[in-house]
Amino acid sequence: MLRALSHTRRSCGVYYTMDISRLFSENFFSFAAMLSGAPGGGAVRFSPPSIAASSGLPYAGENYAILTGGASAEDVSAALSFFRARRADFAAPVMPDTPRPVVELFYANEVLHRETYTAMYLPFDKTRQTKAAEYVTAVAGADGARWGNAVWRSFGGEASAGISDYERFGAYLVSCRENSAFAAETGGKFIATALLHESPGAVGLYYFAVLPEERRRGHASALMDGMMRAVMEKEKPLVLLATKEGLPFYLNYGFVPISRIPILSRAKEL
Repeated sequence: MLRALSHTRRSCGVYYTMDISRLFSENFFSFAAMLSGAPGGGAVRFSPPSIAASSGLPYAGENYAILTGGASAEDVSAALSFFRARRADFAAPVMPDTPRPVVELFYANEVLHRETYTAMYLPFDKTRQTKAAEYVTAVAGADGARWGNAVWRSFGGEASAGISDYERFGAYLVSCRENSAFAAETGGKFIATALLHESPGAVGLYYFAVLPEERRRGHASALMDGMMRAVMEKEKPLVLLATKEGLPFYLNYGFVPISRIPILSRAKEL
């Protein structure tokens, strides 16, 4: 596990230190709770901040069992029952303070290690005022379903299976007041997507993806640059959870690793 990081921020002429690991966790829990408000979604809450959150979709990557601190064997059992009743796969991130017995119980129930992601943040001195590409736009209202369609396809979803559910899910994400959605658009088509989720202490980046046929053309950097004004206006650190595939891009952009987060799941693909 990487060491916890802190970051110094200037506010009203005074510099103070923030625990970036804590702010990442705060935003991640807030994001999971937000997912549970989607149509058909729901949540079981344990000793704060632990939560089992369902988005209403069956995919592991949209449902989370995040058990930390004082989480118990009973909490693991309740989370398993919750997702079993919903016939949904889920991901169980092993946070820095997830108790070892909780991890062992997940393993005993065939919730196994599938991936290791990297929690990251963008230092304030790496944020920069950029001239956004003209094709980067904020997404709102009726475009939410189209944005969800692009997210689905960017993450490898098939053209037919599940796409209507994800369009409804995208419309929900765009409608949430704590979220700000963005896209790169060419020829009337969204080719790259991103979602900023704001919690009290941080802004989290989620659903950052480019259509497979549009990759390696600079769209990811353009989209990231296009969001920077919105990030800077919030005056909060930008945090994210990077996959192995996305890690090189984020490192190159200036993000700094906080910790490695093993991801457990019964599903072999997240």
